Amino acid sequence: MPDAPHRTGSDAPHGAPPLAGIRVLDLGTRIAAPFAATLLGDFGAEVIKVELPKTGDFMRGIGPFVDGYSLWWAVEGRNKKSITLDLRTTRGQELLKRLVALSDVAVENFQPGTLEQWGLGYDVLHGINPDLILTRASVYGQDGPYRDRPGLDRNGIAFGGLLYITGYPGRPPVRPGVIISDYLTGVFNALGIMMALYHRDVHRSSGQWIDLALYESIFRVLEHTMATYDRLGIVREREGNRLRNSAPLDNWETRDGQFVCIVAAGDRLFPRLAKAMGREDLLADPRFSSLSARVQHADEINAIVGEWVKQRTAAEIEALLLAAQVPMSCSYSIADIAGDPHYAARRDIVTVDDPTIGPVRMPAVYPRLSETPGAIQRGAPKLGEHNHEVYGSLLGLSAAAIAELEADGII
Repeated sequence: MPDAPHRTGSDAPHGAPPLAGIRVLDLGTRIAAPFAATLLGDFGAEVIKVELPKTGDFMRGIGPFVDGYSLWWAVEGRNKKSITLDLRTTRGQELLKRLVALSDVAVENFQPGTLEQWGLGYDVLHGINPDLILTRASVYGQDGPYRDRPGLDRNGIAFGGLLYITGYPGRPPVRPGVIISDYLTGVFNALGIMMALYHRDVHRSSGQWIDLALYESIFRVLEHTMATYDRLGIVREREGNRLRNSAPLDNWETRDGQFVCIVAAGDRLFPRLAKAMGREDLLADPRFSSLSARVQHADEINAIVGEWVKQRTAAEIEALLLAAQVPMSCSYSIADIAGDPHYAARRDIVTVDDPTIGPVRMPAVYPRLSETPGAIQRGAPKLGEHNHEVYGSLLGLSAAAIAELEADGII
């Protein structure tokens, strides 16, 4: 049984963030587990990041760097407390058990079976704290014939089916621009935690464990791909920037070397585009008179739109098409984002005072809640910054005991 009752959001004072009173142990590394903890921390959960002594989390060691400090860590370590603890040691495992007794959630993304090797499997942790929610993220899941295969984000993208359909026909698959299976799994991870907390606290049940696989996060967002194969026998292939059921649709280069995405395939949108282009004659052309006809002649209509785009600047195209109510967007670099008035008006970029490098801009808390919005209360912690707070104030260890643990390399 836990040393104290589990702490729930219902214990939070009026006006507090929605997850105030929830304590999360972040045992993971890289993204899939830690990003879920970051999302919870953004909305008020107390997140205790458990890191290896001396080296710390993997994210601290990958660039880009400012004076040797990882900007990746600056973003993903925010709103967390850092303690050091070697879970490979018996004394470290006993300290974790004491922390588990006082926590609501623990997240991990070790190779399946690692917690069990350390004597920290779910059965053990559940026996200590029946209210605990444990999430376990891995590339292939906690069971199945591929469970023990090593893997990282790109393996989840490949095995999940996204890599195969990303890129241009007849050319090698292209990975997405960010490590999407890790981050997407982090989002599903946070969703699973919230459902488990709701079930525990509203339905007055116990904790549970959640199995997350990177490839399954990708597979879940593959749109119609499985159903289409099942009922029509169609294997979805790479289509580049086009879609087989839409035209005109592409990312076209402008006269000033930018790229614009124009989405005007539908029979209500295409006439607007044709008028904005000064090409209403296209509407009388039987090749382009309907969506189905334009799909059959996609190369021709895309070439016509592409030539029109090439003769104008991105700003000119934006002005013409938005006035005509044609959906379009310029392809934004991060420099474009940093200077855009819409991002500024919606406060999508915030400046966080990082304890190591000072002020740094990063994405704001998301999503937006009207009554209980999240906030970034602290920058990414220094390694072991909260050892004395957690081991002393929370677990009640003396200064001498903490010093001994440090000297022995346990923390």
